[in-house]
Amino acid sequence: MGGMTRAVFVTHPQTIGPAPGGAQVCTDEFLRAFRAGGFEVTLAPVEHDRRILTRLRRRLAPVPYPVQCEPRAVVQIAETVRQSGARLVLLNLANLAPVAPVLAPLLPSDCRIVLLSHGLESVDYLHIVPFDVASARHERELGRRLLLERDQRRSIDYVLCLTEYEAEIERWLGARAVTPVPRTVPPIAPLDWRPDPQRLGFVGTLDHPPTQDGLHRFLAARPSGFAPSFEIRVAGGPDAAGRALAARFPRVRYLGPLPDDELAREAATWSAFLHPLFCWAKGCSTKMAVALAWQLPIVTTPAGARGYPCGVDLQMADHPARFAELACAMTDRRAAERQRRAVIQTARAMPTIHQVGALLARTLDAVIEACA
Repeated sequence: MGGMTRAVFVTHPQTIGPAPGGAQVCTDEFLRAFRAGGFEVTLAPVEHDRRILTRLRRRLAPVPYPVQCEPRAVVQIAETVRQSGARLVLLNLANLAPVAPVLAPLLPSDCRIVLLSHGLESVDYLHIVPFDVASARHERELGRRLLLERDQRRSIDYVLCLTEYEAEIERWLGARAVTPVPRTVPPIAPLDWRPDPQRLGFVGTLDHPPTQDGLHRFLAARPSGFAPSFEIRVAGGPDAAGRALAARFPRVRYLGPLPDDELAREAATWSAFLHPLFCWAKGCSTKMAVALAWQLPIVTTPAGARGYPCGVDLQMADHPARFAELACAMTDRRAAERQRRAVIQTARAMPTIHQVGALLARTLDAVIEACA
């Protein structure tokens, strides 16, 4: 039935643009998987609601999950569904979940709403609350997110998320049904790896709290095995966060936010790709998929590898000091080559986009048949 299933894919235009962020990467992967599964997908881009009264309301009385499109956009989505004969509405990103209660009454009775969650706001919010000075405001804000997420699930028929652990959180929130969608390796070529034994590399959004926390904790570990000339080469933005990182940690060589081609040339010189993440952030780390496609040696953590079927042969540590030891070991060419072979095996064992598409077809065809 998947080959005949029509779906309307609701998303903000920014997520289907050329920007290299995680939301764009995951959106592109979802779209490719649905099309590989035989779905006929109609895009329904919705602009953010930028009306003056809306912006004023958000400033004076902010809410964690505002409805991020104008009322007429919801009516247009329903009209697109009727014109296309779609049986599914796919809401891309959890921040579009508030559309579901408004949209559901406008849809045909045989159309189902599916949330494509890239991660829950409550999951990341928890990690910005300080342990020692958590305030009543923090408690209220976390509670509001959880209650809103629970209420939104009442109007959502199915949730597709990126990791097993967020699938469990979705069930706890009351999702009617949920499936974690396996990660795939993006269609990019392996790098011509020519490692410099004095270089390890990192790429990411440097002001994202979980990323910032992991990177700082690793750099503060100060492993004794690094040579004096050794560098941790950091690519990403914003620029102010990168400069502050380099000022605090002398081993950091900040490279800025490099274009894709320059980043690939730079990463080909790294003895290993570092991904230190010591808290369970929302969604998945799309940079892990890029490192797997590049076939670079990887040092990461269980939290960093969430969503990926990484085997026991990959170098993972759940403590900054141990992570630093593993990173230091990658400066030995033989150790790095062993890890690279493990990465290549892991990448080859990951599902293809067609296998993920087949999973989506089986899963969502059952949802449609249940309401036939």
